Amino acid sequence: MAEDDVSLVGTLEKIVYSNPENGFLIGTFLTENSIRPITVKGIVFNTHEHETLRLKGNWENHKIYGRQFSIREFMPVEPTSAEGMVRYLSSVIFKGIGEKTAQRIVNKFGKDTFKIIDSSPELLSEVKGVGKKQQKSLLASWDDQRGLRDVMTFLRGVGITHAYAQRIFAKNGLNSIPLIKANPYQLTDIPGIGFLTADGIARNLGFDKNSPHRAAAGLIYMLEQQALNGHTCFPRQALLDKTEQELNIDATMLESSVRQLLEDRLLNSEKINVLSGLEQELISRPRFYKAERRVAENIYRILNSEAYTVFEGENSLIEEQERKVGLKLDPAQREAVEAALLHKVLIITGGPGTGKTTIVRFMLGLMRPRIPAIGLAAPTGRAAKRITETTGAAASTIHRLLEASNMGFQRDRENPLEQELLILDETSMIDTLLMDSFLEAVPSASRLILVGDVDQLPSVGAGAVLLDLIESRTIPVVRLDHIFRQAADSFITVNAHKVRRGEVPDFSRLNQSADAEKELLDFYFIKESDPEKIVEKILLMSTERIPQRFELDPMMDIQVLTPMHRGVTGSLHLNRKLQEKMNPDAKGFEHREQCFRIGDKVMQQQNDYEKQVFNGDLGRIVNCDPQTKELHVRFEQEIVHYQAKALDQLTLAYAITVHKSQGSEYSAVILPLTTHHYMMLQRNLLYTAITRGKQLVVLIGTETAIRMAVKNEGTMRRFTGLKNQLSELGATPLF
Repeated sequence: MAEDDVSLVGTLEKIVYSNPENGFLIGTFLTENSIRPITVKGIVFNTHEHETLRLKGNWENHKIYGRQFSIREFMPVEPTSAEGMVRYLSSVIFKGIGEKTAQRIVNKFGKDTFKIIDSSPELLSEVKGVGKKQQKSLLASWDDQRGLRDVMTFLRGVGITHAYAQRIFAKNGLNSIPLIKANPYQLTDIPGIGFLTADGIARNLGFDKNSPHRAAAGLIYMLEQQALNGHTCFPRQALLDKTEQELNIDATMLESSVRQLLEDRLLNSEKINVLSGLEQELISRPRFYKAERRVAENIYRILNSEAYTVFEGENSLIEEQERKVGLKLDPAQREAVEAALLHKVLIITGGPGTGKTTIVRFMLGLMRPRIPAIGLAAPTGRAAKRITETTGAAASTIHRLLEASNMGFQRDRENPLEQELLILDETSMIDTLLMDSFLEAVPSASRLILVGDVDQLPSVGAGAVLLDLIESRTIPVVRLDHIFRQAADSFITVNAHKVRRGEVPDFSRLNQSADAEKELLDFYFIKESDPEKIVEKILLMSTERIPQRFELDPMMDIQVLTPMHRGVTGSLHLNRKLQEKMNPDAKGFEHREQCFRIGDKVMQQQNDYEKQVFNGDLGRIVNCDPQTKELHVRFEQEIVHYQAKALDQLTLAYAITVHKSQGSEYSAVILPLTTHHYMMLQRNLLYTAITRGKQLVVLIGTETAIRMAVKNEGTMRRFTGLKNQLSELGATPLF
């Protein structure tokens, strides 16, 4: 239980533990007029033993370590006692000044010591043992410390939190104040500081709402917001209107700023043809514009290059493989295999149960004797694992294939991949930037097969690569739409395809098909409109009913999916409730809106190339340290260490959003769906959620919400430039 915030002034006697990467330390601290030191902990950068500090925070009673002070913020201050001044001057802050020299300086100037150093440093030469070299070193360190205090005081005064103030000082040093005063919107270059924070600082500094700096930063901010919504570009007029309305910036100033940003090449512009010859101007950030351009160029580069291996007599090759594996391909499957033998690049798309995996397995068996170097990859670890399990061939993530590290991808145009055939699964999940990096590393003579379900949700990152490639008509596309008999017996598959076609699932048929108490089905719909009662049913289903009747592990086999983060049936609230039910008493600690405990199911939320864990990977917490706020998480067979600064990479995963489930399959899926989710009720979201379940899908909600989702396909389109880039390169459409 924490006490009210308090302020302490004293000396950092000893640093017991320090993590230089995240600034966390544990130390002993001697306050003014006290005899015994206290234990302090918290984030404190650029500090040393024997330094005098002002600490703000609160007292905590730790069940193991006892009473200790938790630091919320700190500030270096000058000691006032003679003993404190000696210890300060003889600390590691002031190199070359030992304890004896420091004592002589304080003996000479007494309580005016720091005043003398500050305003009359030449008097230091009167002290025995202080030569010119020592004097110069002392004054340089003194200026740095004074500068740090001045910068921190200024930053706190304009509303910057202590943690961000330290980041700003680390990057800009003593230049922080003039740089911020000139243009506070430069702070958006600091990780974690966005436009809204910089805008608040600008207001504190008296910047006009229509200043050119604000207009330029506001336009870039609004464009980046659209990227978070999946758009790689955005219509110029819509961007100007949105920025004017949401940020209250004069339209004339915005027009002037967008022209300047285009001239400075901080934005890109391209015009595309829309209906009946009408043009639309799209604005994009350079990284997306260049990425889409390279994707288009690389597609044509691969398409128009000679293959390493040329297949002849494709019919006889296919018939030979059919006899070998005892399988007769249907017409669409045969078309796909023929196209793979004839073309350098091929797209295979289709829903669940249409035989995509069968095709991949068949092509591998046919091509492996003739093409020794074959690479299989997918955007996520779970998707890659699934390919390995279903095809028997080793697959990796795209990031591992490209040898990702914190320095970037090691495989690129200069150091290309060595595989002659590359097959990518779950291609609908691949965003523009990742596809750009992948294609840059594909040799011109290689073959490329892209497999995916274009009707699923698009990638979490910006872009609609698979859809754009299909609609460009520059790459051969085979659509698989026949549902095979085994799959047709599954209500999951049948209902998924009904949703894909814009049809509402027939729940009456489900109810009539079996006595629920005697025969287990793979698809259930539970009617409930009250969000609180939906949560109760989710808890009951995930912890009791499904584990008992289907013999599934509630932690690892059952996954709750939800359309949204917030709200009663959002992932944040559901995670708290499910954690309380499944893992209430394990050791852990609080971090932001979540509590992490040993045994919790967690998900990685971003790519970390150093740890080799990627967005969407699921793991279990196997150890934690409440003192240092560090975790160890097991992913598959590998245990990964997380320091306090990296905890934002993790989230509880008892419940996750449908978007985060892409590329994964779960034994059982539970999906709440109500009209409270109206903003996210889309056909492709419902379709994606249903197709994540292997053995069981349970919908809990209202028929109205399901009908809204099925009928809503209007919000699926994203603004992208890839299709236009492909067209501009001048290739003749194949179809």
